[in-house]
Amino acid sequence: MYKNRTKWYNCNRYLVYVSRVMQQRDHDIARVQDILQHLDVSRCRQVAGWLQDHIRALEVDDAMFKLSIQQLRLSNRTLNVLQQNKIHSIGQLLKKASDWDNIRKLRGAGDKVLQEIRATVEQLQAGKIVK
Repeated sequence: MYKNRTKWYNCNRYLVYVSRVMQQRDHDIARVQDILQHLDVSRCRQVAGWLQDHIRALEVDDAMFKLSIQQLRLSNRTLNVLQQNKIHSIGQLLKKASDWDNIRKLRGAGDKVLQEIRATVEQLQAGKIVK
């Protein structure tokens, strides 16, 4: 009987926790909506662009997310730059590329490397590489 009471108590605590998290998320969404209402068209477009990129990054298939960047057939220089900057998986690359400023700041990345990374990321986001 004591075990059943403990299970019920733990289940009840979990439900209370989930309820609080959901309420917080609803509150966060309401705050975002309130902020967006006060933005002009150009700022809304900036937010929409960021959201679109962010959603693409979140929608990446988990299996692909864990694949090594070596499977992308990148040039040796680009592969070395990514590895030196601690980017070893496709998921890490896409996450980093969700904000293009992060890619521009990669140590050792010149224009050719950046062009190759951009083309590769665009192909990955379009689903044209490695599935």
